[in-house]
Amino acid sequence: MSDNDKVNEELKSLVKSDPMSKLLVSNIFKKHGVTKDKMNEISDDEKENILNLIKDIQEKAKAFANSEKKTNTVTENNHQRTQKQNTRREQLLDQLKKRRQSKK
Repeated sequence: MSDNDKVNEELKSLVKSDPMSKLLVSNIFKKHGVTKDKMNEISDDEKENILNLIKDIQEKAKAFANSEKKTNTVTENNHQRTQKQNTRREQLLDQLKKRRQSKK
């Protein structure tokens, strides 16, 4: 199997697996006036570069999504800690009020 066939198979599998990438690539092609009849003029190196670019974008998107999940988890943990601290603070304030009332 030639390198060109491998790249074509990889592009086809990529399109099936990720519709967002397909949309992104098709929009870029439309923006720059690339049509199906002109696509045959793209060299194998250019096709490989496009494929590598798409893979890189996917990895960055996954990394960003994972970092967002971690950020949300940390934020939720901080919120829970703050709630516990507020609850303890309220308990101490209630105790202080009761002491002041009993002294009167």
